[in-house]
Amino acid sequence: MVALVINSDYVTPAELTGYVREALADQPINDLALVDNLLPDTMIDDIEFRANITQHGLRRAGRFRAYDTEAPISGRKGIARISGELPPLSEKRLLGEYDRLRMRKVPDAIRNVIFNDAVELAQALRTRMIMAKADAIINGKVTLEENGLELEADFQRLVGHSVTASTLWSVTGSGAADPVLDQESWFATFRATQSGNPVRAITSQRVMSALMRNDKIRAATLPVGSTQTIVTKEAVNALFGAFGHPTLEIFDAQVEDWQGNATRLFPDDVIVYVGAAKIGETLWGTTAEALEPLYGIDSTDASGVVVGSFITPDATQRWTKASGIGLPMLLNANATMVAKVL
Repeated sequence: MVALVINSDYVTPAELTGYVREALADQPINDLALVDNLLPDTMIDDIEFRANITQHGLRRAGRFRAYDTEAPISGRKGIARISGELPPLSEKRLLGEYDRLRMRKVPDAIRNVIFNDAVELAQALRTRMIMAKADAIINGKVTLEENGLELEADFQRLVGHSVTASTLWSVTGSGAADPVLDQESWFATFRATQSGNPVRAITSQRVMSALMRNDKIRAATLPVGSTQTIVTKEAVNALFGAFGHPTLEIFDAQVEDWQGNATRLFPDDVIVYVGAAKIGETLWGTTAEALEPLYGIDSTDASGVVVGSFITPDATQRWTKASGIGLPMLLNANATMVAKVL
């Protein structure tokens, strides 16, 4: 393919990038915000990541000493270090109406199309990053295999923090599951590294619906002899709260992947438990484009998504391209736990 050539006839990359960033800030992805905020975005002026993974969430205590004695030597608590390059993500779009609009001499229309395409492209990159955030939370690692990129960032979550109910919560009758006892067992494991129960529990309506019909839940929340076959969501959460368990948040958000398929961020058969500690962040670095003099991006604004307008001289076409580099960092993976319950 003929190389793209940066072109500022209608808008400079600096202006376009500034517009896009303001638009994204003004248009939060409300339905995806839960995942987005668990690993909040952090801008760094770098192309690599170097991070410490916390193995234990407990605070380490120091020691007293006698006067005139040496300070005791301290070892490092369980920390593993990972590093690597931040992977790039980008998309471009052809301005298909360019020739027709140019012949009609309507530069404002061309400019408007460029701005609209720029926002949509940047939004797509942001959504792809949110998908990677969900991958990190669900699997304890990020795996990327697309467009020639093969990357796995393993945040070393303990095996005991990925569990499966011994009896699925959809089972009814005499062998029905006991969700309260299951969580009591799982949370004992969680407290061993986090000094407390999870403070959030995120799941699907499918899981909630199973709980509302679960025989043990019904027996614990309904009057003796009741023939009611379903209880309310509030009754389920009130029961969990009585045992010191977090109330369930329903999250069924989906996105469209690059092939046009609807894709859930969290599977609908799990519960994601999150502790009180910060679990990590998402690093957005500085792209090669942001360092190009023709982009005119100030060094203080270099990190994050950048957008430019380009032309190809043969045949004459105009393109809009958005670029970024970044990766979610689940630095305190053991402050999360994922339970498969259906």
